[in-house]
Amino acid sequence: ASRATFALNSAEYRFLFPVIGLVLPSGRTKLNSLSDFRGPPHYIDLAEADPVGGNTLSGGLLKSGTYENWQNETSTVLIDGLDEARLRVTQEAFEAFLSDVAEIAAKRRVPTVLFGRTGAIQDAWIILSDQIPVSVLEIGYYDPAKAEEFALARLVAINPKNPHLTSCRDAIGVVLGKLRENTAQDGDRFAGYAPVLKVVADEVAQSNPAALIARIKAGGQPITLQDIVKTILDREHEKLTTLTLEQTELMDRLYLPEEQLHRLVARVYRQPTPGLPKMSPNDAKAYSDALEGWVPEHPFLDGGNKASSSVFEAVIAAQAVRTPQTSDIAITKELARGAAANPFLSEFYFLQQQTNFVQPEHIGVIYSSMRARLSLGDTASLTIDGTESTDELEALRAEIEISITRGDMDGTQIRSFESEQAGRVRLGSHTQDVDISAPQATVDIGGAQETVLVAPVSIQCGRLELSTERLIVESPPGSPDGAISLEADQAETGTITGVPILNGEITLSVSWPNSMAHPWTSFSVAPSISPDPRVDEALRRFRKFVIAFRSHSKGSLKRYRAKLEHERMTKGSGRVVLNHMISTGIISADMTMFTLHPEKLAELTAMSYSSCMSQQFTKEAEAFVSAAIS
Repeated sequence: ASRATFALNSAEYRFLFPVIGLVLPSGRTKLNSLSDFRGPPHYIDLAEADPVGGNTLSGGLLKSGTYENWQNETSTVLIDGLDEARLRVTQEAFEAFLSDVAEIAAKRRVPTVLFGRTGAIQDAWIILSDQIPVSVLEIGYYDPAKAEEFALARLVAINPKNPHLTSCRDAIGVVLGKLRENTAQDGDRFAGYAPVLKVVADEVAQSNPAALIARIKAGGQPITLQDIVKTILDREHEKLTTLTLEQTELMDRLYLPEEQLHRLVARVYRQPTPGLPKMSPNDAKAYSDALEGWVPEHPFLDGGNKASSSVFEAVIAAQAVRTPQTSDIAITKELARGAAANPFLSEFYFLQQQTNFVQPEHIGVIYSSMRARLSLGDTASLTIDGTESTDELEALRAEIEISITRGDMDGTQIRSFESEQAGRVRLGSHTQDVDISAPQATVDIGGAQETVLVAPVSIQCGRLELSTERLIVESPPGSPDGAISLEADQAETGTITGVPILNGEITLSVSWPNSMAHPWTSFSVAPSISPDPRVDEALRRFRKFVIAFRSHSKGSLKRYRAKLEHERMTKGSGRVVLNHMISTGIISADMTMFTLHPEKLAELTAMSYSSCMSQQFTKEAEAFVSAAIS
């Protein structure tokens, strides 16, 4: 203890309090300042000290020459690292250490404080409560002001003589402000979390604070969520240094970030614990014992089986989705959240993604997560196109595009990747703005008792499964694209118990074998098919252009030119059909946008957005596309 004892200045001391676990004796439930200790407290880090035993505290105070101050109640100690201390000794030695603390802390008016994570604190509390009154204080999160002070205190501790302290404080404020903005759904649980604040302080300490501020104000984010997550995982890996292993080479192979995530996934999703790599029996025993403390108390967890914040939940969920053994259960859990999807999951999913290929089962989870980050005025759409090719292998491919348009920014962000048609696309219980044309795919919508489809939605697939009891279709007020079309070669809808509910100005059309039966009778349609294959293909291109438009400002239907001019849209007769729509005034163009004019569409083709969606083509529409391809 004497080697690990040193005085703390007031700033360092004050901001340790959100991680207090036990206060002895229990007369104090709130400690406000250094004056509560009536003298400078001493800090004992049990992770660095010798293994604990029956005289660790009493003997340490004697060795360090502070026992007289202790007896006079002019000093006290802050004991940190209960977790690490427990791992290095037997239960009997740990209990003897706590008894030593309780014995010399009894009847003192000045508190003695022990730090630890939830599990270690609970174990210590059970042992100590039979010997001395104990207060347990819950770990908390910092509000914006206290978060900045904590990070600054950490920075001062790193370099007390920092000549740029004012600039560093400003940089911390800007960085935390940006993090808090990006994690607004988490409140203080991420940007006010001590491990995160330590990472921020360390990064600022190693940077030019003025340059850091300039980069952030210019729109950059030098310290990202990924940086913070990686740093925390790397720090957790350093816990291996507290173990004495026979095979020292294991230090570079155990408890790496990937292993940590697999163990967290197993805990959160209640799956079998991952096994250990090959090692000696003694090393296996030491490592297993350590894992029993490390995993439950991992910074990503809340002390139990849940994540400590939405960001860390996303890290674990993304790993679970990508792990074959847990993929199905993780996808089911995430899709059941509906509109309350985790907004960070897609970010960490793509961080782990090594190729441009995404499993079809993962598409819905990714899209729901991206939509969860939309602000008022933002839009997002999902397009899945099965490739049209005579080559058998090529025909199994699917092209995926997620487009996001920010209301306060010019341009559209597009995420493109590849998948396969011959799989299952799971869309969940809240699906909005989706266009799927994949004749070999199975599309599964639902996963909850109630499922909501928000227009526009167009699905053409091989098999459609509606896994829900109640279907609600709706359109935002005043939306000119309020149409939903579901078309499949086969459909499984047996779980639906009643007629779909329509909210708002919305049209629903369905088409599959036996779609005339209850509860679909009022919505069943038969898509028009032209006897001329060239005209039929042109009509499909025409429909694809019309339904690609989305509601924009002032009730207009717009789409970025790059979307409609993409080769995916203009293949076959697509280019001549698009040119004809532009030349006749159905579509107008400016520098970056196309605008669809419904009144002109109705005048020249006797069609509306909803009739195009349901493929109810008129003779006028056939004549229109015939003129385009002639």
